[in-house]
Amino acid sequence: MPHRANTFDSFEDFRKRGTKLRDLRPVVSVGSFDGVHLGHQYLLNELVEWAKREHAPSVVVTFRRHPRAITLGRDMPSLNSPEQKLRLLYKAGIDSVIMLDFDESVRNLNAQSFLVDVIKGHLGARGMLVGFNNRIGKDGEGTFERLHQLGLEHGVEVRHSDPLAVSGQAMSSSAIRNHVAAGDFLWARKLLGRPYSIGGVVQHGDKRGRTIGFPTANLPLEGLAYPPQGVYGVRLKIDGAWHTGAANIGTRPTVDPARHTPLLEVHVLDYDGDLYGRELEVIFLFHVRAEKKFAGLPELKTQLARDIDEIRRRAAEEQFA
Repeated sequence: MPHRANTFDSFEDFRKRGTKLRDLRPVVSVGSFDGVHLGHQYLLNELVEWAKREHAPSVVVTFRRHPRAITLGRDMPSLNSPEQKLRLLYKAGIDSVIMLDFDESVRNLNAQSFLVDVIKGHLGARGMLVGFNNRIGKDGEGTFERLHQLGLEHGVEVRHSDPLAVSGQAMSSSAIRNHVAAGDFLWARKLLGRPYSIGGVVQHGDKRGRTIGFPTANLPLEGLAYPPQGVYGVRLKIDGAWHTGAANIGTRPTVDPARHTPLLEVHVLDYDGDLYGRELEVIFLFHVRAEKKFAGLPELKTQLARDIDEIRRRAAEEQFA
């Protein structure tokens, strides 16, 4: 996990291990930061610059799962894994991250308790930066106006960041999820400010791909947003070198007809090594075809060879390789 020394898993953990950060009275921002898209990056830059002017640390409080998964009681697929989110937050220049499980104890904090007991009490913050439409506290009572007034009363400066739009479309994680679900990587890239990707730790599979000459690295998709099932051209970095790959998102109907949970399988071109247990980030480039059930392994093998030929050609033409 990146920057482990400056990453905390609870407010109490920060209070115990983050004494030096707390004593410097940080400036703080709170949010899901799902996708760490361009709007988030704009806010994070404001936070970092504010912290620099105050000679204070910048601290982000965020969550492993989207809070709406709890408040709405339904699945809310994430645009990145917790590990990806941490990397992106630190890449933005944040000094410290508190990564929480959004549970009932957090959910039931009202705006005053959150600002006074947590932001000022546990974190020792001098200031808090909120998104233009953020609501913090139980039942969303913590509007900017409410938090700003509480800050004046308790010695915490509360500011808000301005909204950001790209090509006329407002920044939102929900909009990016919709583009990903439609397989629209161009729009997802516009809003993320980087190519859309899926990250995870390579799991052991049934090694069936090796028997037909196409070994794959298997990554779980549980809890993540992902594009339509099918075959994609992708790229990924292994040991500092970029590789093109053929990825399949699906249930593998030809070899595993009883499977219902989609899986991400990646065949890395021109690579022969053990990837089990390693963390990979798979960048999606283009769609090749939909997933389908073949008559048998020989037909599947023939189609995979065609897929790889097409991916090599398109990756070379589009200078992705």
